[in-house]
Amino acid sequence: MSAELHTSVGPVRYSISGPAASGRADLVLIHGWCCERSVMATLREEFGAHHRILEIDLRGHGESLDAQDDGSMGVGYRRSVSGGIVPEGLQSVRIEDYADDVRAVCARARLHRPVLIGHSMGALVVLAALAERALGAHIPTAGVLLDPAPVVSPEGKQFWADAVEPLGRDISGAWRRAFAARLFLPTDRASRVTVTEAMARTRPEVAAGAAAAMAAFDGESALKAVDRPLLVIHGNTAERAIGTAARDARVDLTSGQTVGSGHFIHLEVPDQVMPMIRRWMRVALPEQDSGDEPTHGRRASR
Repeated sequence: MSAELHTSVGPVRYSISGPAASGRADLVLIHGWCCERSVMATLREEFGAHHRILEIDLRGHGESLDAQDDGSMGVGYRRSVSGGIVPEGLQSVRIEDYADDVRAVCARARLHRPVLIGHSMGALVVLAALAERALGAHIPTAGVLLDPAPVVSPEGKQFWADAVEPLGRDISGAWRRAFAARLFLPTDRASRVTVTEAMARTRPEVAAGAAAAMAAFDGESALKAVDRPLLVIHGNTAERAIGTAARDARVDLTSGQTVGSGHFIHLEVPDQVMPMIRRWMRVALPEQDSGDEPTHGRRASR
């Protein structure tokens, strides 16, 4: 089932699949910077038979960019350097705005105590959503961070701050293609072309706004506010200080490490990632036991 949430900057589109009353945790899949929900499909394939799955295109990404030029431009909109109209709010977006959308979608879909699974920038969205200590049946109860974007690393945040200006001019997508190439190991095979082209076709304003949001996000404060279980699974990115920051903040954080994969660990080595998620849910969330059968050993093509 496909649906959309209306926001001040346009629609946020999402889809729901899987059993509605399995007794197991509902899972929310949150993609990374300049990606789209299809990049998280391996997780839906793995867990979708036994969990209700919500996949979201973050505002401005994938099907959530409604920027068709109909000849009129309202207040708060401007013409994109790459054509069409892009809301100004996508240039000044915050990680917390993405998190607000995720929480709103969880409530609208009437998810039950969902677990958020975010990759890269999506992992920051998970932290921001969990840092909001709200109550209710639809409030996220735990989070999985797949090779997160910079959470507390000053160097990582500076990289994204420096990237904002060139990204705003990256009409051809050349900057993003070059960046994407660095996210894969030479031995990586899964979805390299598909992911790279998805990143390159995102609007420059959206790419720049999201980069600025990552640079500005106060990950340390968000970590300190989280009072729910977290799992971080590292690939080959540089964010390692999250473990120390979480320990200092007494956050319930479990860490894992993949072997032989670049940044897109859930695509390249699902045989490592999926068992870690499944086991962690059984241990950290026994009341939402993930007693499903693994499928990574009998996968269709990735």
